[in-house]
Formats: sequence, structure tokens, C-alpha cells
Amino acid sequence: MLNSGRTARTAYDSIVDLPSARTRRLIILSMLATAAALFAIAVFVYVGNPRSTDLPVAIQSVGPEPGSNVLSQTDVTVDLAVGYTAELEINGIKIPEEELFRVQALNSLRYEPQEGKVVARLLPDQNCVRVFYWLIAQGASDNTSYTWCFDAS
Repeated sequence: MLNSGRTARTAYDSIVDLPSARTRRLIILSMLATAAALFAIAVFVYVGNPRSTDLPVAIQSVGPEPGSNVLSQTDVTVDLAVGYTAELEINGIKIPEEELFRVQALNSLRYEPQEGKVVARLLPDQNCVRVFYWLIAQGASDNTSYTWCFDAS
């Protein structure tokens, strides 16, 4: 015999009390709202805090971070990917090799501003660093550069 618009009840229906259609809609809407809020927070955090993802592949990190505010005696550092080497220029002044501190095992270089060096201290206000980097196997004639700026006080 056909049911006229009514669904047949089973033994399962009497054991499990299913939420109403309205309750299910509210649950789904609250889950979607939570997901949208988490997505908005993630976008806000990323946009307000861009990090090393903006660096070239050959450069793993730089310091001070672009846009940061540091003391005038802060070291300038560059960590390179394996197989690369580099030279530094701070505020248009090329840093001589003998004033750079290189750590070959970490493939990094550092410049420490001090009296008696070509850059005794970082400028009060904006400082820009340009790193010229290249694959060791290809030589310095095939170099590329990356520039970032930060403030010092």
C-alpha cells in the first residue's frame, strides 16, 4: 500500500532523534560563518605582515626585515640558498669583502656597522641594502640584485 505523503517510520527513527530541518540549517550557517571569519582573519594577518615569501628564491632571509625599525648598530644579514654567494651594498656604499663576516656552513653573510668601517653606523631614518647574488658555478658576471629598506634610530 502507498503512503500518502507520509514517510514510513523505521526502528532507527525511534532510537535516534534527528534535528529538525531548521536546526540543521542553523548549524550549517554557523559553520559557514565561522569558516568565513577564519578566512578573513588569515587574510588580514597575511596582508598586514608580509614575510620572506616576497624574497627571491636564492635568498632565504634578510635582516633587518624590510620595513622594520632598528637601532643604528644593528647587523645586516643575508641568508642564501645553497649554491649561491653574494656581495652587499648599504646606502649605495659597497661593503668590502674583508669587512663581511661569512659563515660558509650556513651560506650566510653579515655586516656589523662599527667605527673604522666603510659604514660606521646605519643612517637615522631610512636605510636601503642591495644584495648582489649569483650561482657560484656561473660566476659574478651573471649576478642579480635584491633591494630592501628599513628604518634605523
